[in-house]
Amino acid sequence: MEYVVVATHCHYDHVLGMEQFAPDSQILVSGNCPSFVSPANLPTHSLCKHMGIRTPVYTPILVSHQHAIRSRTHVPLALFDSAERMLYVGDSLYEEETIIFPKEGSIIEWMSSIEYLILFVKTQEEQGSNKTGPVLINSGHRTVSQPALGVLVAAKEFMQDVISGIEPVRERRTVRGDETVVYAQKGGRFALRCPERLVLAAQKISHM
Repeated sequence: MEYVVVATHCHYDHVLGMEQFAPDSQILVSGNCPSFVSPANLPTHSLCKHMGIRTPVYTPILVSHQHAIRSRTHVPLALFDSAERMLYVGDSLYEEETIIFPKEGSIIEWMSSIEYLILFVKTQEEQGSNKTGPVLINSGHRTVSQPALGVLVAAKEFMQDVISGIEPVRERRTVRGDETVVYAQKGGRFALRCPERLVLAAQKISHM
């Protein structure tokens, strides 16, 4: 098939189909932490072990941040379509559904990524003309072809309210051995479920 498969993360619902591509297609994953997706750790981090299902076997290609994605015939591929001015984001940003951080997640890194995307969108819009219109965003499930800057800024503000304590905890539960908290913005645009220690870690950084 010779596809180029870009995995945003390694949870079971994203990687169970990888084996069909493994023989002849590129499977690109972030090289930020190679041990995280190693064969020894993939059963745990994919949640396959937790779900009691077989972990798929495949050999990913580890790539660095801002890696230039190309097809086998060297045609440039991208998560930002400059012709359509469309930004495609993975599972880390939802509207009207709950943003879920696993126990391996990091709100600190999420905030850094959102700030990077905000700067990216502002730069693209400043370089464009009035005729091209705003950069649009497609993220998870419900957010389709919406003005990217407004979505990103609103998501960042919600997370800042969580970190600062403005958003109250709506629910507590134990998930995979972690004390987990749930936040839900009034009006329902954004919600968050994550281990409480991730919020505490972000609070510690914000107070430094």
